[in-house]
Amino acid sequence: MSDWKKQPINFINSYADSAVKTNFMNDSSCWPVSSEKLLAETQQLTDSGVWCLDTRSQMLYWSDSTYALFERELDKAPTLDDAINYYSKSDRLKISKAIENAIDDNEAWSVEAEIITESGRKKFIRTCGRPFKLDNGAYLLFGSIQDISQSHSNLLTLKQRTKSLNAILDNLVDGVITINEKGIIQGFSKPAERIFGYQADEVVGLNVKHLMPQPYRREHDQYLTNYQATGKRKIIGIGREVTALRKNGEEFPIDLAVSETKTELGTRFIGTVRDITQQKEAAKRIEFLSHHDELTGLPNRARLLEQTEVLLRSTAVTVACLNIDYFRRINSVLGEDIGDQVILSVAERVKSAVGKYAMVAKDLADRFIIACACPPCVKEDIIQSIESLVVTIREPIVVDTCINPIHITVSAGIASLSKGTNAKDALVNAESALERAKRQGRNRSCVYQDTMLANLQYDYKIETGLHEELQRLKFGQNVGFECWLQSKVNRNFEVCGAEALIRWRYQGQLIRPDEFIPLAERLGLIIDIGFWMLTKVAGLISATNLPIAINVSPKQFLEPDFPEKIIRVMRESDAPFENLIIEITENLLLHDHTQVLSVMNELNQVGIQFSIDDFGTGYSNLRRLQLLPVSELKIDKEFTQNAFHSERDRNLLDSIILMAKQMRVEIVAEGVETALQAAYLKDSGVDLQQGYYFAKPISSELWARS
Repeated sequence: MSDWKKQPINFINSYADSAVKTNFMNDSSCWPVSSEKLLAETQQLTDSGVWCLDTRSQMLYWSDSTYALFERELDKAPTLDDAINYYSKSDRLKISKAIENAIDDNEAWSVEAEIITESGRKKFIRTCGRPFKLDNGAYLLFGSIQDISQSHSNLLTLKQRTKSLNAILDNLVDGVITINEKGIIQGFSKPAERIFGYQADEVVGLNVKHLMPQPYRREHDQYLTNYQATGKRKIIGIGREVTALRKNGEEFPIDLAVSETKTELGTRFIGTVRDITQQKEAAKRIEFLSHHDELTGLPNRARLLEQTEVLLRSTAVTVACLNIDYFRRINSVLGEDIGDQVILSVAERVKSAVGKYAMVAKDLADRFIIACACPPCVKEDIIQSIESLVVTIREPIVVDTCINPIHITVSAGIASLSKGTNAKDALVNAESALERAKRQGRNRSCVYQDTMLANLQYDYKIETGLHEELQRLKFGQNVGFECWLQSKVNRNFEVCGAEALIRWRYQGQLIRPDEFIPLAERLGLIIDIGFWMLTKVAGLISATNLPIAINVSPKQFLEPDFPEKIIRVMRESDAPFENLIIEITENLLLHDHTQVLSVMNELNQVGIQFSIDDFGTGYSNLRRLQLLPVSELKIDKEFTQNAFHSERDRNLLDSIILMAKQMRVEIVAEGVETALQAAYLKDSGVDLQQGYYFAKPISSELWARS
């Protein structure tokens, strides 16, 4: 057996009959020692071993290096089964099949496989073998075996890295395309496939200009030629926008960034591409919407201002602002989809009415703007056309998804400006006229007058001042509000109480209540102002022990904590509840009757009295009035002062007094200015009178002293 292991060449010589030696063995006597040394050196140099298998006897020869590779002791000669069992289960069949094919088909082989050594370590090997047929018909299989564990590990690591890199590239938004120095595509990532519509195998090997439309194809060839000739870079390292070509022939924009790298295979250019079609479309959309209304497609306010500014450099311009009246109700009741249809219908009517000589713009919400150069149009004709448009829009609007036609009206403000003026001024003036049209009842047009802007500016000044006052009030600072009182007299014309009236001194000027109270109501500021007045009145009641009436707005009255605040303020001032008279208007009764009755009953239970102010001028439901805890009716001053203009007016006053008597409440007449009025009211049974004939409103300090 030692000869089998140590002297392979001598074994082969003795195994073969001397008469049937092959050419392979003819010179064996010349190289036994040197061949062994050569073999040993080769095995050591290549980290490999050799083996030989006698297929007839199944005897197996291993060199020392092969023993070392399998970590098997030299004195333990292996069998073929031993050798095959070193291979992993998945590779054993592969090795057995290679040996079988070599014998049957006289084929050489080279196989990579996994083995488990004697000590249990895993190794990856490459084994090569080829058959050798002896003269006697027997076969020897010669081969080598090499430990490739390190290279296999390196290759596996490289494959993993490549796989990870490909996974990263395939999940990027951007596509990655690699080309060589001739422009031939070498790599094409999955995102690139999605972007261009090609599979990688369709384009790899083609010139990258296949992905470009003309004239970019010619430019690309010229660029590569110039770069190779001069080395000057134009796009490498610099991102830029270019046009690309999809498989379906569609041209589209991409962002392209190119980098260069040197590899063993030569220069490679790596292009990163991003489809920016959506970004470009979004940019166009944003650009459009910055100058147009999304729903109607009409120019917006900013665009119309630009165009009007250009017109005003050379001619006079007439501008109209149109506002759909109470449009919010359509959205609330019928839904925004119906509302959009109404807007579109109005837009069409406006465009049709003004013709091609005018610019039509869609402002915010339910507003439209029309601008027209006076030449070639005459200003008066423009105004007449817009006034006619207000009438035209009243025609019912039919919407497919709505059962009934929709009826709307519009208010319009019209202003004309001469050449050289400012477009913004034109709009401001037109909007001032629009506000006037709304105040006059809507559903009409109004032409701008100089006083309108002054009134608008004055309203803004008042609004700003009210906010400033309430801010000071919030921080406990002095305010310009003042509490004034106007006395009431009894049937003997003796002072028996008063009505509290608010005044406001702002920037050295006394502002009338009818100028700031409606504005405070609209802005929701009346609530804080009302409780400031309540505090003042509670203090006066406590100091004088006289009944004082105070006006309360519907907004304040319907506040959830209104009763609690009233009661708290009166208690803090130690004022008797029965001397506080809260004056409410008849229009308050249009609100939730149950809530109104609940508030009045809660306050009446502690002694607070109620008076119906300006009786006869608002909504009067006598049945409801009888259900409310009202102790007083105040006849409006118009009935008092008009009673002596005609018999009809006097009869109306008499009817109101009679009605109040039948309700068994006290009657207060306002606006008494003459002795004749005072005497007549006394004789008619009026309980209390109030007016300039007896006393004008004065500050609370003066009234308390008098």
